[in-house]
Amino acid sequence: MEIDKAIRESDDIRLKTKYNNAIYVIQRALALYSVEEVAFSFNGGKDSTVLLHLLRAGYHLHKSGKNLSTEDAELTFPIRTIYFETKSTFHEINSFTYETASIYKLWMDISRLDFKSGLETLLKANPIRAIFLGVRIGDPTAVGQEQFSPSSPGWPPFMRVNPILDWSYRDIWAFLLTCKVQYCSLYDQGYTSIGSIHDTVPNALLCDSEEKYKPAYMLSDGRLERAGRVKKLTSQPLSAVSNGLNHDYSHSKSMFTASVIAVGDEILSGLALLRIR
Repeated sequence: MEIDKAIRESDDIRLKTKYNNAIYVIQRALALYSVEEVAFSFNGGKDSTVLLHLLRAGYHLHKSGKNLSTEDAELTFPIRTIYFETKSTFHEINSFTYETASIYKLWMDISRLDFKSGLETLLKANPIRAIFLGVRIGDPTAVGQEQFSPSSPGWPPFMRVNPILDWSYRDIWAFLLTCKVQYCSLYDQGYTSIGSIHDTVPNALLCDSEEKYKPAYMLSDGRLERAGRVKKLTSQPLSAVSNGLNHDYSHSKSMFTASVIAVGDEILSGLALLRIR
């Protein structure tokens, strides 16, 4: 398969190690659960794009039990793919997601509900027991998680499978560039972490002297990948801001916040405030 071949031919020892570990987690999950019992949450971001191609490689290696030839690359990818689409999703994310689904013939369920409600509906209608997620160390949702972690109390019961939990920002881009796979065009416009249209701007650290933005893979410090996650709101009591309902931009006193619900690249919870006078 083209992904496995690209990694095997790479001189990047760290990437090979990360790849092998992720493939092991995927194959372990596929040994524990049938294909009908697993799903993949895809959001069009860089992390879930990496996970998509890892799952493609992992599934075919699991099925064959050995490295695949080029002819095997077109085999059907049968893992159910879930996409949560909202009105605040970037047009480029939507376009990339649907194009990717078409190219790789993904079996995609589209939900326009919030993540939790969408999962409840999906799990009631299907025998899904495990969901592959593009969560990484450093994500707020990664706290306390392992490669296999049951869903949190109050959520629908399922096993969270996190093959790239220990991957860094550098690892993500090493994989995408080494394997030469397509990714959302926003990453070439200075976006390093993509949430909604209301809370995401290009990363200022990638802006050059001509006020043009370099691509995301040129960010030197991966710890700052979410520097573009900001939202300008009216200054008011914290309780009114933290629920995310107020979008009045008309006042001079304002604050920047970052608080979204998402998966993989996205933040499921959390709030950061910076008051501007």
